[in-house]
Amino acid sequence: MDLSGFVLTVLTSTAISGALAAALVFLSRTWLSERIQQSIRHEYSEKLAHLNAQLRAESEKNVLLLKTSVEAEAERLRFATSTIGHSQRIAIEKRLAALDTLWDGVLATRQNIPTVMTFIDILTVDEYVTMKDHPNFKAMVGELSPEKMAAMFNDNVGSRERIRPYVGEYTWALVTTYQAVILRIAFLVQMGREDTKKLNWHLDSGIQQLLRSALTASDLSAFEATKIGKVGWIQRTFESKVLAAIDIVISGQTFGEEALRQAQNMESKVQDLKRAQSEP
Repeated sequence: MDLSGFVLTVLTSTAISGALAAALVFLSRTWLSERIQQSIRHEYSEKLAHLNAQLRAESEKNVLLLKTSVEAEAERLRFATSTIGHSQRIAIEKRLAALDTLWDGVLATRQNIPTVMTFIDILTVDEYVTMKDHPNFKAMVGELSPEKMAAMFNDNVGSRERIRPYVGEYTWALVTTYQAVILRIAFLVQMGREDTKKLNWHLDSGIQQLLRSALTASDLSAFEATKIGKVGWIQRTFESKVLAAIDIVISGQTFGEEALRQAQNMESKVQDLKRAQSEP
């Protein structure tokens, strides 16, 4: 083999070897890259599956906790609603029963009013002082016994104070003041047998204080202008105000601060009159 042939053979072998080496390197890199990628994908898939499982478990746990919380809250709300509804029903029933009892007391005052007070209403104001000269006056005044007076305030529940919390302070004070006025009129007429001045009951300071505590300025003007039937006027006016107050209580409305102050004033005047009448 000549020199040129040898060189050609060597170069050819070298080229082939280089090509093979390059091919082997390429294949090795490709295989290694694929293995690495597969390994990464496998590891990623495992981690992703694990993460998904964790997230799913955590989500299911949170959903369960949320569901449990919602159900517990719903149960509390149902219980609270049921309890409030039941309590409200009981309160409404007691309120209506109390108002019915209170109105029965107002009717008892009207139905048992003494005959002499009906007689007063057929007289003019100027004739009050002459009523003691009427032939039947003493007999009519004689009806003003303690039993008759008690009948006007018949307590049909044993203790009417028990209904006070359910009717409202204003309504309670209004009825109490009305009954105190009627009782005071009867008391003054009874005293009129001995003291003619007492027969002008409408001028009595106790009566006037009670009326001022319960009535408006226009009411007082109307009372002053009434020259005949003053007792009947008082009955109608107070009964009308009591019915209006009962309507407010039934509707669930409140009377307000002004009505509360008026109720306190009415109660104060009633107590003042009781103390004055108990003094010798």
